[in-house]
Amino acid sequence: MLASCYSILFSDFLNERGASSTTIAWIFNTHMFLWNVFGLFTGPLTKEFGFRRICFLCAFIASFFLLILAFASNIWYLLVFFSLCGLFAGLACKPCYLQVAQYFDNRRGQANGFLMAGSCTGHFVGPPLTRYLLEQYSFPGATLIMGAILLNSCVGAALFQPVEWHMKKSCPVERPILSDSADEDTKQCRMVDEASREVDVTANETLEPKREACEVERRLLVGNLSRRVSQASNLTLAISYLDLTGPAPNADDGFPKSKDSNESGIPDERGVLKTLGRLLRSTISDLAILKTPRGFIIASGGVCALNSYLNFLITAPFAIQHAGYSLEDAAWCMSYAAVANLVARFTASSLSDCHWFDMRIAYMSGVTVMAFSILLFSFMSDLVWMKVTLVIWGFGVGVNVSLYILIMPRFMGLEKMPSIFGAQSFATAFANLILGPLVGMIRDVSNSYAVAMWVMTAEVMVCVVLWFFMPAAVAYEERKEALKEAI
Repeated sequence: MLASCYSILFSDFLNERGASSTTIAWIFNTHMFLWNVFGLFTGPLTKEFGFRRICFLCAFIASFFLLILAFASNIWYLLVFFSLCGLFAGLACKPCYLQVAQYFDNRRGQANGFLMAGSCTGHFVGPPLTRYLLEQYSFPGATLIMGAILLNSCVGAALFQPVEWHMKKSCPVERPILSDSADEDTKQCRMVDEASREVDVTANETLEPKREACEVERRLLVGNLSRRVSQASNLTLAISYLDLTGPAPNADDGFPKSKDSNESGIPDERGVLKTLGRLLRSTISDLAILKTPRGFIIASGGVCALNSYLNFLITAPFAIQHAGYSLEDAAWCMSYAAVANLVARFTASSLSDCHWFDMRIAYMSGVTVMAFSILLFSFMSDLVWMKVTLVIWGFGVGVNVSLYILIMPRFMGLEKMPSIFGAQSFATAFANLILGPLVGMIRDVSNSYAVAMWVMTAEVMVCVVLWFFMPAAVAYEERKEALKEAI
């Protein structure tokens, strides 16, 4: 609820202190900068320490900083602690998207729809709830209650479990590598079977004892071979159950002690340095994916669409109030957009499981709807038409955001998803820091919300143009890979 409630929760606080649009944009985009920039470490951190530890600890710290904001007395206070809240909230939230990709394959889209529905529920409930809390308990009380609500994220994080806990042990495995003696047993079994078949063909009373002897020998050899296969299979199964993005479970909580810990589980100094070195190497490796055409299009397109979406999210409530309507009207407008967002997210995610569904075309369509709805909203002055336009915008946002998580494994592969997810978060962070305040500055200089929204529209259309080149990027990388194999 943090992003959708920002303009509602802090609106009176900022207006009373005469904050400009640039200042409002700086506070929110610094929050989003830290939310996204540390997303680059999501994959390495969860791989090193596990999902549960990272999400639980960061959710607790984020709620702590939000609780502190109840005692905010000036804008700088709000800037510092709301930004720190974004840092840890991002680290608590982003691993959820990686977990869905790990846990689900055939129904990944439907599972992603439920995840998106959860986040959209926050967008829908947040604005009117925040407005109600402000009316009943004023700013300090409303902020304390919002911090307490955020604290419930720790309950969700506590329920995270490693994927191997739920893997079926009867799953098929590749034929294990057997020892030479086991191969010899196999050959002997085959010889005995052939002898048995010959005995069956020429069976008579005189050869009956010989057939029984062959059968006994065959059973003994098969039993010996089965024991060897069982041992090798157990080893193969144990290897196949390793969590590729997190360490193997132990008896405590499903996540082991750090690799460089001592017997008491506390990392020593050299262990800490090794851990930091692994995190740094993994982080730099993730950024290298931006060099690929597909990675560049996914990350750059996502930066433009998400930055425009977030800045419109915080600008629209102020624009509605500027048009002469109340903060309550603004809150309900954003809630209507969240309902459409929810419907679109669940629908698009569920349809993505269908073989006929073109994810790229649907994603581009959602982004296009976003662009034109922002453009239309800039010309609206009637509250009813503002609501209609925001509903259309919310639907486009829902399609865009829900499919963006799914196009990463579709176009980059599941094994590269943590890398592209982290790299995209890193790029989005700097876009929030540069483009977000720029939109606020344009609003202050032009003294017009419409001009700022035209800039957001242009930003979204850049995403559409980039995705037109995705088929060419895929073909280029396939040719490059084929040439490398040929050499």
